[in-house]
Formats: sequence, structure tokens, C-alpha cells
Amino acid sequence: MVDEVIIGIDIRNLKGKIMRKSIIILIFFIVISLTIWNILNIGIGSIDKDKEITEDEIPLIEEEPPTPPGSNRGIDAGRHALELVDESPHRYSRREWWYYNVFFNDPESDLKDWSMIVSFNKMARLDIRFLKRDSLFIMLYDSDECHKFSITGQERGTFKAEGPGVNLLFEDSWVKGQYPNWHVHAENVALGFSADLEFTADFMPVWVEGRSSNLPIGGYVAGDYYIPRCKVEGEITWNGNLYNVSGVGYHDHVWENNIPRFISRGWDWFNIHFENGWEIYISKFNLRRLRDIYAGAIIISPNNRNLVEFMKFKLTVIESVNSIELPSMSYPTKVHIEANRDDMDLSLDIDIYNSCETIWKRAFTGMFEGPCVATGIFSWSGHSVELDGYGFSEFTKVRYLIGLPELFKK
Repeated sequence: MVDEVIIGIDIRNLKGKIMRKSIIILIFFIVISLTIWNILNIGIGSIDKDKEITEDEIPLIEEEPPTPPGSNRGIDAGRHALELVDESPHRYSRREWWYYNVFFNDPESDLKDWSMIVSFNKMARLDIRFLKRDSLFIMLYDSDECHKFSITGQERGTFKAEGPGVNLLFEDSWVKGQYPNWHVHAENVALGFSADLEFTADFMPVWVEGRSSNLPIGGYVAGDYYIPRCKVEGEITWNGNLYNVSGVGYHDHVWENNIPRFISRGWDWFNIHFENGWEIYISKFNLRRLRDIYAGAIIISPNNRNLVEFMKFKLTVIESVNSIELPSMSYPTKVHIEANRDDMDLSLDIDIYNSCETIWKRAFTGMFEGPCVATGIFSWSGHSVELDGYGFSEFTKVRYLIGLPELFKK
């Protein structure tokens, strides 16, 4: 009898355990089902049931573009350092200038797709054959022409520069600031023009020559650094009209003390902003009577860290035009550039338009500055990056009465 009671109790306990497990499984199933239902409702609740999801509506994860290797000279870090003394005037420099340009390409800019150059310049005594040497270059470009507001050929001392940092004064125009901010005020009272522009660096400085680990004493005799990409905002007043402007800018500062004018035939220079965020600087100092010998550099900045540098390259003039003011002198309107190093190859076509002419006839010297567009390809180690960009060009030409028969037309 006792055994029958124990068996009965065990059977009831077993039934109870089975019942409890069944209830737990049922509750778990209900919870999971409701959770899945809620997730599905949240995901598709706002979508029209009759509308199919197309391929275009599926979010895509963009692949990060390839980045070329940095300079193998191991000096990139030092070439991004900038101090107040670097931005200040250099007491013993014979030539020194501070240069600012900008493309007003922001959608909200009043002068959409216009561009502008402002440059404060001190030249050496022999640079333009004893002529007055202090100059302020102000050039505004629309889609068809260049509007000049420059004040050139002023007595030495018209241009004043002090430190620390950038503190420049040229008649009614001035610049003040230090990296990463500068305020540029450019004015020509006689022509009813003024511009107030705030430059804010969006890129680290890059040294071409001077105070960096590649040339430790260069800062005392020569220097050349640039900031390839700046945000620019401000306003322009012209003929009584006020324009709010904004876009992408560039700034550089160059000084030099020991290169005599007579060895130079001038230089070719470009800065270009590419649509993929890369930046490029091109400089070619052309030596007199030595057609295949030059000093120059191409520096590609794909980001704020590494640099790719070519010390040797080929610049070919594809098309050129004669100067209006000095017909015996011509300047390029289309060039092609080829550069190779290690397994890296650069091919670039540059078209220049709306160049402004600044001519010193007595010195047989001409400066031609204008906006440009560039397309090309940079390739390395199985990678190939298409380049599409815009920027500025400057060609300075020097002719000599003796020793250069090409001075005269054939």
C-alpha cells in the first residue's frame, strides 16, 4: 500500500515537472515570436507594401580610396612643423613674398566659380633692373577674363612686414594672423575695390625648402612652405556692390637671399586641388643657358600625413600664346607633366585660362598668372587613381639682351 502511494506521488511530481517545462517553453516561444514581429514591423512599417525595394535604395559602403606610399626619405614629420619665426619676415632675405589665392566655389558664394589672387612682394634690387620693387598683386577672375587691381612698382619701404607671425602692410592693404588663421584685406581705393577674407587652414603646412629636417640651416638663408587647402570666407566690395564669398584657398610664403637674378630664365609654378582631396605642388626654376638643367619639385599630398615627392620630372609646353604687352615673349596655355620614381608614375595635363599679364618692359620680365584645370593619372603597385582638379598657375619669364638669340622673332 505504501508503495502504491509513493508511486502515485512520483507520477504526480513527474506530471507537474512536465507541465512546468511546457509552460516555460510556451512563454519563451511567445516572447521570441513577439520580438521578431516587432522587429519586422519596425523595419518595414514605413514602407509601402506595394513598393519593391530597388538596388539603388540599398545603402552602399564606400571603399576607402588607395593611398600611395609616403616619401622614402623619412622626413615627412619635420616638413609639417611651422613656427612663428617662419611666418614672420626674414631680416636678411633679398626677396620675400606672402601669397594667398582662393576659388569661390561654395554653392552659397555670390561670385560662384570666380577666383582671386592676393600677393605681397618684396623683390631684390637687381630683379627688375633697378626699377621700383615693392608690389601688391590683386587679381580677380571670372569665367572669361581677369580684372586687375594690382599696385606694382612702388618705392622700397611701401611694403612693411613685421613679426611675430604674419603682419603685413601695403598702403591700405594688410594681412594679420598665424597658422591656422589669417585675415587678408586687399584694397585698391582708386578702382573702388576691396576684399576681406578669412583663411583657415584645413591642412598641415608642407615645407619645400627651409626649416625642416631635410635642410636644418635652410631657415636662415631661404625658405618655401605652403598650406595647400584652406577654408575661406569673407566679402568683396566692387563698384559699390557687396558680395559674400566663400570657397577653397591656398597660402604660401617664400624667401630667398643668395640666388642672383642673372642665372634665371624664370620659373613655372602650380598648386592644384583635386576632387578626391589630394593636393599637388609643382615648381620648376629654369636656369639660363642650361636648357635641360633646372631646380624643381613635385609634391603630392594625398592626406595630412604622407608626402610623395618627385625631384625630377618633364614639363612639356603643348600650347602657348604671345604676350599682348611684350609680343616677343610667350607663355603656356597648356602643358603636360610626366614624373616617375620607384614604381610610381604621374601623368598630368594642365589647361590654363584667363591669365593676367604683369610686364616690366625695361627689365624684359613678365609674370603670367591664371586659374587652371588639371586631369591625369597617378599609378603605383597595381593601383591607379584618376585625378581631376583645379588650381592656379604662375609663369615668370626673363629675357636677356645678350646670349639669348631667341629674344628676337625668327
